Amino acid sequence: MPYIAIGLGGTDTMPHDPSVLARRAAACAVFALLAFCAVADIQIDAYRASGIDPGDVLTGTVLVSRVMPGDDKQIVAVTTYFTGKRETDRAVNVRLDVFRKRDGTLVPVLTRDFGTERGGNLAGGDLSIVDLDLDGTNDIIVSYDTHEDPLIDQRLVEIVVHADGAFRTAWSGVLEYDATRAARKVAEERQDRFVREIDLAATMKTRGDALVVNKTMLAVAGQRLGQPKTVQERFPLR
Repeated sequence: MPYIAIGLGGTDTMPHDPSVLARRAAACAVFALLAFCAVADIQIDAYRASGIDPGDVLTGTVLVSRVMPGDDKQIVAVTTYFTGKRETDRAVNVRLDVFRKRDGTLVPVLTRDFGTERGGNLAGGDLSIVDLDLDGTNDIIVSYDTHEDPLIDQRLVEIVVHADGAFRTAWSGVLEYDATRAARKVAEERQDRFVREIDLAATMKTRGDALVVNKTMLAVAGQRLGQPKTVQERFPLR
């Protein structure tokens, strides 16, 4: 849910008067309730525009931000939800949707169904919006867990940018990986455990040329390291 700052203007001539403080508290509560309701309405509208029953949503992040060039802002949603109508058909999926708002209606601009793309077994969708190249248009960072193999933990990430009139994936990769429990199924050299963290400050300094991440190795070839080792990696974004 996006952060909403609420402030009250004016000068309080009697800052310690209980009646003044009570009125201020009541006003803050009203504004906070209205803001919460507005955000909740946007979330429900986004789910329904995606064809998802709000009752099937496990977690969802819906943000209003400028992710396309121009003055208008778009609505960006990453939703983790149940699919199927019967218990025997139930599965969990993650999807990304970008909408324009036109005449009170959400019009799809981009839809990515990660479950369909990867064959299911997804969970834990998350969304961040950051202007990585400092061009005034925000970029979309989506991450989610994949459970294709119950013995291998993986969290994947995609950076989606708008360029040359269309959205494209500028980079995709693994944020977290742990195959140390899969000794019988994974080659020894792949029995690693690591986590990656995007270095936003260093990435922004490249003005969109490269993604800079800090990769911390926790285990190599099935052997846990006595001291985690962190290295910096760079990947092209253009």
